Amino acid sequence: MKQEANYIRTEKQEQVSQPKPQKKIKKNIFNRLFLDILGGDFLAQDWARRQANYILFLAAIALVYIANSFYTEGIARKIDTISRDLKELQFEYISSKSKLMHESKQSELTRKLKQTGLKESVEPVKKIVTNKNNKK
Repeated sequence: MKQEANYIRTEKQEQVSQPKPQKKIKKNIFNRLFLDILGGDFLAQDWARRQANYILFLAAIALVYIANSFYTEGIARKIDTISRDLKELQFEYISSKSKLMHESKQSELTRKLKQTGLKESVEPVKKIVTNKNNKK
């Protein structure tokens, strides 16, 4: 029984002690991979040569994506500028229209034409009616 307890104890101790070396191995793998990428050593490997076309394709897609985002940002800026100009022109149209309406009032016309000697008619307009049968 003691031997079984020792056997179980040693398995537990081995299980507890095993994850520590795996962490070191993982750290070493990541460190080595990081240094290979920075040094450019990964490009000399056979798998990198086989995947060169795919890597270039991904790089081209990334460039197209970046160019597309710059293009859409430029269009968004143009839309903002044009909409501000349109609002400004609408305000100008409304103010010009209100000035015209004010200037074309009968009282304003009378006041302006008073200096020229023209006077407003006080008699109502008369309508002349003719018969269509009497035309000859």
